[in-house]
Amino acid sequence: MTGPENAARIPAFAGAGNLIYREPEVPRYVSGEGCWLTTADGRRYLDAEAANGTLAWGYDGELLREALARCERLPALPSFCESELRLKVLSRLERLVSGVLDTPGRVELDLGGAQAMETALRIAFAANGPGTVVVFEGAFHGRSGVTSMLSSSPRYRELLAAWGLEVVRLPSPDCRQCPHSPIGDGCAAGCRKAVSRWGSELTGVGGNGFGRKVSAFVFESVQNVGGMVEPDHELLRSAVNHAREQGAVVIADEIFTGMHRVGPRWGFQRAGVVPDVVVTGKGLTNGGAALSMVWSREPLGHPDRYRPGSHSSTYIGIPHALAVVDTVLDRWELWTTVDKDILLLEEALRERLSAVAARHPAMVHSVDAMGGTARIVLNGPHAGRLRHLFRSAHPEAGVLVATTGMAPDVINVHPPLVVQEAELDVFADVFDTALTGIA
Repeated sequence: MTGPENAARIPAFAGAGNLIYREPEVPRYVSGEGCWLTTADGRRYLDAEAANGTLAWGYDGELLREALARCERLPALPSFCESELRLKVLSRLERLVSGVLDTPGRVELDLGGAQAMETALRIAFAANGPGTVVVFEGAFHGRSGVTSMLSSSPRYRELLAAWGLEVVRLPSPDCRQCPHSPIGDGCAAGCRKAVSRWGSELTGVGGNGFGRKVSAFVFESVQNVGGMVEPDHELLRSAVNHAREQGAVVIADEIFTGMHRVGPRWGFQRAGVVPDVVVTGKGLTNGGAALSMVWSREPLGHPDRYRPGSHSSTYIGIPHALAVVDTVLDRWELWTTVDKDILLLEEALRERLSAVAARHPAMVHSVDAMGGTARIVLNGPHAGRLRHLFRSAHPEAGVLVATTGMAPDVINVHPPLVVQEAELDVFADVFDTALTGIA
């Protein structure tokens, strides 16, 4: 957190409300290539955070050059004007979801994750009317006025919140925090019952037959900010099935988990659930533009239900952003062995993390990997300190990892999906050095 000890280090002209200045020492990066960032003094950092999972392809200048060449004749366009490029991108994005769910849908565009989540809620409210939204404890769906109400930490609502939105939280899907079964035994019948009680007279949460009902159920297939928590598959299926029985629109927040970040193309495929709306963004632009996607199954996005003018944003039709998506989608289509390669990455991450953790049992509680992500659970709230040591303790290179205030004992690891074996060896070496330093 920013405080007196580092306030003097923040430039007088720079706002400090974001995450950049949460530590006294803030490196300034001047270049990036592959999975590496470099500062002005020449120190190199292996990026195992990848802009919160955005940079699937790493730092690739050729990608941007190719994208800019696709829109040089049409560099700008008003948001209410159509283009062939936009229609091409919309069609390609629609197939990303409909090809998996085997049902047609429509695609809306937005700028970022929080904005896309709000668009998804607009679609749900257009279908069901404004009503209650159900989420899991530990959820994170953004920090805007509306999405901060969906996100679990009260810190997100301290300065701005849409207080009129009624949000109900189902019990945490994190087995370490669940009161219904012993830790580590997976979800029991009590857990599944706990997430499917609403819609009755007893719970106070309306469902079918009530005027004030639940309009939407929103879930993450893996709770990134919550500490890389994957809901038990049977638990998630129970929650989704109950929501659909009660008439709620089921919204999958795939902003982080989409495009093979946790294995398959969409994280919800891991549990075998079928959403009505899919929201994603990070895996579509490789950090080169602010653009997100909201897919909704027919007829939710049909103009008879979700009327033209229900939403608008100045930059969602900008050719530069569309060209970036078009170029990134080409990369994805050329990666024909992606499923096999992501599984190999998962195994490589797990192998190296397990080997280091075995040497530090006093510090590390457990490690695991899912696709191109990994979770390091510590024996205590040491994640912030360890994140700093990842960056600074090793004499030859630093490593960037992620932590959150919602999970102070968890290190989140999600490097570019193109990370190589030798770079994972560097990660393991730095991890070992950081644990030695914190011990």
